[in-house]
Amino acid sequence: MEKQNPKVKRKPWRPDWEWATTKMQPYAVAQFYNKLWPRAMIIEIDSQVKNELAQIIDVGGADKVLRFPDGGLVFLAQRFRRHNEAQFDDFTLRRDRPSGIKTEFEKVKLAFERRGFMASYYAYGHANEQENGFTRMRILKFREFVEAILSGEFKLGVGYNTNGSSTFWKITFALIPSSFFLLDYAADKPQMKLPLYPCITCGSTDWWWRQNEWAPNGDWLCNRCHPNPVK
Repeated sequence: MEKQNPKVKRKPWRPDWEWATTKMQPYAVAQFYNKLWPRAMIIEIDSQVKNELAQIIDVGGADKVLRFPDGGLVFLAQRFRRHNEAQFDDFTLRRDRPSGIKTEFEKVKLAFERRGFMASYYAYGHANEQENGFTRMRILKFREFVEAILSGEFKLGVGYNTNGSSTFWKITFALIPSSFFLLDYAADKPQMKLPLYPCITCGSTDWWWRQNEWAPNGDWLCNRCHPNPVK
């Protein structure tokens, strides 16, 4: 059996990781991922992959692999904020650490400059108060976004962790053009963007919005499979 690299073992003191992965991720899968990437299985890099490949994927900014039945792969980074952090509507990447350990920004910057592996997408969600869904979910086209940052297209601010552990680059989501998003969902404006994927049953892209007693929060339905009764 291959000896596991202790550097990539999941650390037991990561409550935010545990909360995001075990509590909120299933809601993200049901509400968004299954529609964007039908039939894909999520492989957790931190807990399921413990070798040099895991380190390579980590350097490229990804922490999950979406594996399709035909063998295809999509690499995803993911971060979820709690409801009491809703006021922080910024995308952030750690800028530096006092320890000198490479940060997320340094890793993805190096990966991009080397034309190496990078995460394809970055999911950034805000949990609702009940923690059974999301008030906001964005999925960024991550490589394109990093390229825009490094080219100077965006002016980044600098934030500071209150415990002095690190600083981070930040940009308000409102300043990021819509072309950089694969998905931009807001619970209070669910119709702000049509689904960007075809119906997994028939392949149609003709959608209509349903909001009634069967779907009190509203959802998109395929007009071919489920014709709009009032159309």
